[in-house]
Amino acid sequence: MLDYWIFATSLGEACLVAGEKGIRRLILPGWDREKILEHVSDLYPKARPGNNPSANVQAAMEFVKKCFYGADLKIPCALDLSELREFQKQVLEIVSRIPRGQTRSYAWVAEQLKNPKAVRAVAQALARNPLPLFIPCHRVLGKDGSLKGFSAPQGLHMKKFLLDLEQRSAKKPAG
Repeated sequence: MLDYWIFATSLGEACLVAGEKGIRRLILPGWDREKILEHVSDLYPKARPGNNPSANVQAAMEFVKKCFYGADLKIPCALDLSELREFQKQVLEIVSRIPRGQTRSYAWVAEQLKNPKAVRAVAQALARNPLPLFIPCHRVLGKDGSLKGFSAPQGLHMKKFLLDLEQRSAKKPAG
């Protein structure tokens, strides 16, 4: 059974969907509550509102909230990628290793897969990333360094915000 939690962040409401194996989806801020509920219902018709979040869900919520303040955190929770195809899992694994404050191109990801012609397939896999922030697909840009699609609410505006936030916080001296 899947449960979902809508919770407040500094940028507005976000939503986590989780099951027994871990966090399955994160919906970033940018939509109103009605749109979030509609989206969750479309993706997971049997999901229900969560009551008492597990330690895993609580850790995920805190992670998301702190990310919007520029915190550099290790992922503190179990993620559930079981609904993804193997190719998408491979793409997301490569992207998850891109250092914070840095970017790579879709072509670079394809090259890491040893399939340089798979640039479009990489872009499609990233467009379906169910766990932005946990798997930082916003760090992938066009070959020329330009911002390309971002399927989260607020699209490219959110992608630019996340990249700017990471780059600013990465330049701060250690306290």
